[in-house]
Amino acid sequence: MSRSFKWLLAVSAVFAIPASFAWAIGFQLGESKEKLKLDYDVSVYDHDTGRVTIEFSLIDAGRLAPITSVDLSIPSDEKHVDGGFKSDLTLSMALRNEDTKQVGRVHLRKDWAERAEIQIKTGHLDGKQDPLTWYYHSIPLKELIARAKPHETIH
Repeated sequence: MSRSFKWLLAVSAVFAIPASFAWAIGFQLGESKEKLKLDYDVSVYDHDTGRVTIEFSLIDAGRLAPITSVDLSIPSDEKHVDGGFKSDLTLSMALRNEDTKQVGRVHLRKDWAERAEIQIKTGHLDGKQDPLTWYYHSIPLKELIARAKPHETIH
């Protein structure tokens, strides 16, 4: 095999592998956290400055283990041409171990938090992995933010 052919093959692989991940289809799981055997807690602290701190604690990943990421997503009202929705902001909550749970915190404007949701993402369901498929469980924050009172933590 010639040296230039090997180089061309390597370059093709570099572009082909990320492209296969981009083609993966994501499915929102409509099942409740109880049916998914998820154990988590979400709390909100209202700083009374127009900003809130959201804390997410994952105790058990249940049927979604292993978790790929936990993201905070603020969907846009603007639609894609193909019918999907755009995102105004999506960021990883970067969980860290605290005792027997994994915890992530985000501090952001209250009006953004009212539109936000936490998404628990995985490539597995019931321990099985389906190639080019990923799943997510969505936790809307609107009601929790609405119940938050200044200088008080709400669960």
